[in-house]
Amino acid sequence: MPIYFILISLMVSACAANYSGSTEDPIEFQPELPTIVDISFDNDVLPILQSRCVVCHGGERREFGLDLTSYSGLIAGSDSGPVIIPGNADNSLIVKLVLNGRMPKRAPKLIPIQIQTLIDWINQGALDN
Repeated sequence: MPIYFILISLMVSACAANYSGSTEDPIEFQPELPTIVDISFDNDVLPILQSRCVVCHGGERREFGLDLTSYSGLIAGSDSGPVIIPGNADNSLIVKLVLNGRMPKRAPKLIPIQIQTLIDWINQGALDN
């Protein structure tokens, strides 16, 4: 008799010995809910802005008066007013422009994880952290 057959037989009999045939309610599997991670402006958001936005909205060039080189510049908004509404990414101009592909114009478009980071940060209150 091959060794594999013996091992499988032992495993099946061990499992059967532990099964009582109970009709009690089975244990319900509850997957873990994702944990909301705090997004940091300095560590998560600013690097995105630096890599995609400051070509046009930073340094000497500040189109529409928007300076995205710092938290204070972002919060100050543009000549037209605020570009983010803390706690409300859906109504934040910067999110609308990124989602519809209008921004950035002179740099690669944001990838989905970068967009989600920006949205999560705004929805978490757009903190200076």
